[in-house]
Amino acid sequence: MSKKPKRGVPKIDMTAMVDVAFLLLTFFILTTTRFREDSKAEVDTPSSVSSLEPPEKELMTITVTGDGKVFVGLSDIATRGEILNRFLSDQQKQDPDLAISAEGAAYFSTLQEFGVPVKDFGTWLSQGGDALKEFEHAGMSPRVTDSTSMTGNDLEKWVRWGRLADQRMRFAVKGDVNTDYPVIEDVISSLQEWDVNQFSLITSLEDGAEVVVEEEEE
Repeated sequence: MSKKPKRGVPKIDMTAMVDVAFLLLTFFILTTTRFREDSKAEVDTPSSVSSLEPPEKELMTITVTGDGKVFVGLSDIATRGEILNRFLSDQQKQDPDLAISAEGAAYFSTLQEFGVPVKDFGTWLSQGGDALKEFEHAGMSPRVTDSTSMTGNDLEKWVRWGRLADQRMRFAVKGDVNTDYPVIEDVISSLQEWDVNQFSLITSLEDGAEVVVEEEEE
């Protein structure tokens, strides 16, 4: 009498599946535009009945606090990396020893916004560890001051570098309800210096207003 062959319990090698799962997780973490640190600037925006909301991608947001300090935010991680290259390319012409640490560049890619004057920017991102997070974001000025390291103002430089980093860059201004108008006027002048004549104004919607998200151009 022939014996039936013993059948073993089938085994499935999960190694490849685990590797793929981690690769997908890493991809989504690195490409999301909402993986950010807490906001560096808090503002109380004025209310309005405007129903148009700025796009989430290819956007530079200029935040102006009640005391006139300016902070810049970039929506896309890839653009943040490219804008760092533009910063280094320009600033190293004056200071060849200027450098940014790998940790500083990685930290910058997570920030919702920053408010470090150009003259202190390299010092900030050359550091590592807790020094990166604890560095003071004193805000930038939208006009020519002694805080700038080159001719012009800090905001004007970031507008230029932003446009060079992403030709499709759009802009939005978010000002505090207590911000003096001359400061907003300086912000607008900085935008117009690089032919940015269209931008969104971010406000708080009044009760009853409906939000409409701006459609992206194909």
